[in-house]
Amino acid sequence: MSRIFLSCILLLLSSTVSADGVWKISKGKQHFYLAGSVHMLSAQDYPLPPEYLLALQQSDSLVLETDLEQLSSPSGIQQMISLNSYPSGENLLQHLSAPLAKQLADYCRQHKIPLEQITRFKPAFAAIMLTTTQLQAQGANAPGVDAFLQDEAKKSGKKIAGLETMQQHLDVITELNNSGAETLIKSTMDDLKDSSEDFDAMRKAWRSGDLEQLDHLYLDDLKNYPAIYQTLIVKRNNAWVKQLVAEPKTKPFFVVVGALHLAGDQGLIEQLTQQGYQITPLKDKV
Repeated sequence: MSRIFLSCILLLLSSTVSADGVWKISKGKQHFYLAGSVHMLSAQDYPLPPEYLLALQQSDSLVLETDLEQLSSPSGIQQMISLNSYPSGENLLQHLSAPLAKQLADYCRQHKIPLEQITRFKPAFAAIMLTTTQLQAQGANAPGVDAFLQDEAKKSGKKIAGLETMQQHLDVITELNNSGAETLIKSTMDDLKDSSEDFDAMRKAWRSGDLEQLDHLYLDDLKNYPAIYQTLIVKRNNAWVKQLVAEPKTKPFFVVVGALHLAGDQGLIEQLTQQGYQITPLKDKV
């Protein structure tokens, strides 16, 4: 299974009580905090492990992948829909083989999803909608880590920033749309067959901070699609590391990104280690 769009949810998304998923990143007297996020969670995932709120409390600001308020604003939603909609007279089914188009139509009918709500959109956005709808039906109705922490940061008057502009964030989906409708939708159909088990495995690996498991479960699959892997992971990680090492660290800040960005040989943890930073699990401080 390719798990492309379950990976997107992990990036763009528990049974245990503790977590190793928050790290203190330090070099000399300077430091900041880094944590992985799952963008969709269930109510049973709350409260978050104490390391998350401790890192936020000890930080001057919160740094997310992008500005979530801007992305979810009426203008942000309108721009997202506009960029990912087919022009009049065109739809997703026209870009799929007949068997895959039938499989998509059958899935939507079985799950009582109006087909036209999906097929008006380009493949990456349609796939994210399908995956999100499925996970919500399985109980993923609580805010993700990043949204929860953004609300907590606002309550305490902390600054909030993004590693990407909203436009850069939307450009990632545009690049994925160009990867081919057949590949993206076929992968999604395969993902959805086992989405419940995969979602549980995803949340468990995130909550335990198991980077090796995240690498094995998701990044290994993504690497079979080099263009998608480069778009989702490598290009963004490289750009973010440049920002993080260039950022003056006179005051600590807390960086929260999709958990897959931390794992693997191209992940933020490995790249920061190569830059000479000491990586310490924050659980050791709680």
